[in-house]
This record gives sequence, structure tokens and C-alpha cells, in this order.
Amino acid sequence: AELAERASAAQMWNAIVSHAIGGKVDAVFLSGDIVDEENRFYEATGPLERGILRLAEAGIPTFAVAGNHDWDVFPRILDQVHTPLFHLLGRGGRWEETYLERDGQRVLQIVGWSFPSRHVRQDPLTNFQIAPDPRLITVGLLHADVDAPGSEYAPVTLAELQRRDFALWVLGHVHKPRCWSEEGRATVLYPGSPQALGPNEPGPHGPWLVEFEGPHSVTCRQIVMSRVRYEETDVGLDGADTSDAFEDRVNDTVTAALRDVAGTDQPPELLMLRLNLVGATRLCGRIDELAGQLEELERFNNGVTARIEKATNRTRPAIDLDELSRRTDPTGTLARLLVALEQDPDDENIAELVTEATSRLQSVHRAPAYTALADRDPMPDRETARQVLLRQGWRLLEALRAQIPQPHGESE
Repeated sequence: AELAERASAAQMWNAIVSHAIGGKVDAVFLSGDIVDEENRFYEATGPLERGILRLAEAGIPTFAVAGNHDWDVFPRILDQVHTPLFHLLGRGGRWEETYLERDGQRVLQIVGWSFPSRHVRQDPLTNFQIAPDPRLITVGLLHADVDAPGSEYAPVTLAELQRRDFALWVLGHVHKPRCWSEEGRATVLYPGSPQALGPNEPGPHGPWLVEFEGPHSVTCRQIVMSRVRYEETDVGLDGADTSDAFEDRVNDTVTAALRDVAGTDQPPELLMLRLNLVGATRLCGRIDELAGQLEELERFNNGVTARIEKATNRTRPAIDLDELSRRTDPTGTLARLLVALEQDPDDENIAELVTEATSRLQSVHRAPAYTALADRDPMPDRETARQVLLRQGWRLLEALRAQIPQPHGESE
């Protein structure tokens, strides 16, 4: 409970504000989706207002745009913040410009566009008419979906952003951090969520420090501050045929992952691991039972605690699939299908099977009964469907083989 409090979005915002003040930065940029739901209006007002006012008291202005989650709520919250050092740009989906001044001189031109509604299907750059000032460094603030044609969240292309005569674009919407930087082109930065919010946000998270040495010289550096880190890793179980061997492989994998994260310059407090249990093992039929005990596993290193968030069984029985596929009975037919799923997913028949499975999985994902889980787990894709087909196929193959008398001396 204490860690959950320290890892909250409000605490991360407080930490960012303190870091900005301590580092004497020139400005803070917010690229939208600061508030997730309208019913958090009162919950978000206090922390946001206090942080913005703390920055203003330190002489640090804040520049922001609203995203698809907070298009309505964010402006309402910030109307309560009375300081000339806060600037919400682009209300109503209209491009707007302002300036960062130092010692009475303009040093940055900042242009921004905010979501006017929850969904925007048009590229906001089609209505962009503000000319970059050639005497200044120009920064764009935009909440948008890059290279996602047909998106409902302000689709833009990376090429169009890069060709603009800007030093930097700071984008919101995607939670995974990413920076595109090419010589002679505008730098494009997705800062991502500063606090890792769930297992679909793996890797390091934190705010970014941007430094300008000229109109086309930009340095972007992530400051890793997230107290929780999510990672995914494989546990190889080839030849692990006893429960002790299973535990040893898992322990070795968790220990190695923990050692790597604990050895970084700014390690988190908690490492949450998703384990993919892979390989050929005689334990295949018992893996789900053994994996059910992993949620109790906990390791500690250099102030970092590692726990298992989820374990996925992708093992297969220790069976010679090629040999079995030469049979003419149902086991041989199924074995040939599994070989094709593993080795030739582009085969026309296999591709059709995977497409059908993908469609059915996505239909279940969109079902009203699972709405609450939709944001936690991503929409199933073709690889997800292929893995489901493989797992179910292996289970069926084991069941079929169990019904076939084995030659004397052969063990299952």
C-alpha cells in the first residue's frame, strides 16, 4: 500500500516538479492526457494546481495541450490555476503560439494544438498555418497518433512532423517512450508515461530533459524516475523434467533479470516480471499448476524487489513432432498442423486459420462483459492467436497420445 501511494501519478507529478525546480529548468512541457477520466476532476485539481504554482513560484512556466482523455476536464482544471506562467495552448482544436522569454528576450517559439473532443479523425497538421520564426528555436506541442492511418486520435505522419522547420515536437498519446532524431530534421519525442502504469508499459519510464544548443541541435535525455518497472522475459524449460528443475530455472531467470535492473543507475523500487515459460518438457501438462505458485515468489537486490506479475505457459511436450507427423492417424494430422503453425505461419491454409482465430479472439475482447479488462490487456493480434492455437493443439495432441497404447518401455 505504501509503494502504491509512492508510485501514484500524483506523487510522480510532485517528484517531477521538485526535479524541475532543483534542476532550474527553463520550462515544463505537458503533452496531454494528464487527467484520465472526468470523474477525477476533484482528485486531479489539487496536485496539478499545487505543482503548477510551485513551478511558477520558482519562475518556471508550464506549457501544455489537452489530449483525448482530458480534452474537456484538463482546461476546466487549469482555469482554476491563476498564474500568468501557465499556458494551455490550442483550445478548441485551433493552433496557437506563445513564447518563452529569458531576461525579457524571446528564446523559444512554442506552438500547440489541443483536442476539441474525445475523437479527432483528421490530421491536425492540415490546418497548421503558423510560420516558424527563423530567429528562434521552435517547439511543437501536440497530442497525436503517429503513423496510424485511420486512427481516431489525431493521426499524423512522422515524415510530415520531421519535415517542418521545427527544432522539436513533444507528443502525447503513446505511453511507450520513443525519440526520433535525424540530422537536419525536426526531432520528434514521445516522452511516454513518466510512471509505468501497467504491464503493457515495460522498460524505464520518467520525464525527459531537453537541451537546445541551436535551432537544429537538440539533446533529449530520459530521467528514469518510475518507482515500478515492468519487464517480460523467457524461462527456458527444455529438459526440465522435475518440479525442482522448474523452480531452479525460474529462480535463475528472475535472479538474472533482477540483477540487471538493480544494477542500473536509477533502479526502481519494484520489478514486476511477466514470464513466458517456453521449451519442450515432460512437465508440459503440469506447468499451469506449477506456475500458479509463482505469484508468491519474491526476490530482493540492492533495494529492488522482484515479483511475478504473470506467467504464460508456452511449453510443449517433449515429443518428436516430425516423427509423429508421419503417422496417418489423427495424431499425425494434428502433428502436421502444429509443425506448420510453428514453422510456416505464412502457408495459405495456416494463414486462414490464424485469421479466423484472431477475429474470434478480438470479438471476445470487445464483448461488453470484458470492457473493464480492455485497457489492461491489448487487443489480440495474429501472433497472440497463433500462440493460442499452438497451446491448444499441444494439449489436444497430449490427450490423443494418451489414448494410444505405447510400445513397451516408452514413457510419456
